[in-house]
Amino acid sequence: MGYGSYSSHERSVRSDSLGYKSKSVDEIFAQNKVRRIHESMEPAKALLRECRDSVNHPNTVPIIIALDVTGSMGNIPHHMVKEGLPHMVDSMIENGVKSPSILFLAIGDHQCDNAPLQVGQFESGDLELDNWLTRTWIEGRGGANEGESYLLAWYFAAHHTSIDSFEKRGKKGFLFTIGDEPSLRNLPANVITEIMGDGA
Repeated sequence: MGYGSYSSHERSVRSDSLGYKSKSVDEIFAQNKVRRIHESMEPAKALLRECRDSVNHPNTVPIIIALDVTGSMGNIPHHMVKEGLPHMVDSMIENGVKSPSILFLAIGDHQCDNAPLQVGQFESGDLELDNWLTRTWIEGRGGANEGESYLLAWYFAAHHTSIDSFEKRGKKGFLFTIGDEPSLRNLPANVITEIMGDGA
């Protein structure tokens, strides 16, 4: 994955045509209407996400953005679609990251959510990134406990990714976790197995 290229102009035109800046969360994020995870983002089907170099991107920089989609954090993916993502990618490129390859994760609470982990693909193109981001189910739950399951993002990055930047060049990627709670301290083995299936 990740063979496309990011075009701010094409993204802006598409955003205007789709009405991203004026539409509500539920109008943009289709899974909110059906209240379930998109099958392409099910962790048990995402046993390995790869970030590979290509002719257009010979030196990829893998970047995972893990978004808390519980409670009040549901506005963050909405902001990312409206204006945050293009600004972020443009800033990366302007500051020397010529080939960012971004994977979105959606994080919830494994103690009470139906979809505590949703997994995208590493992508570089503006259309592909929008597709994965808007495919996310903003479950909006979470529990009145000690935090959220940010450990799931870190577990997935450590055990279910394969990246050329490290395997070829010895350079690690980046993982940004965006949330407003502490991380739950424990991630039991049975929970990992339940979420990841045979890939745990």
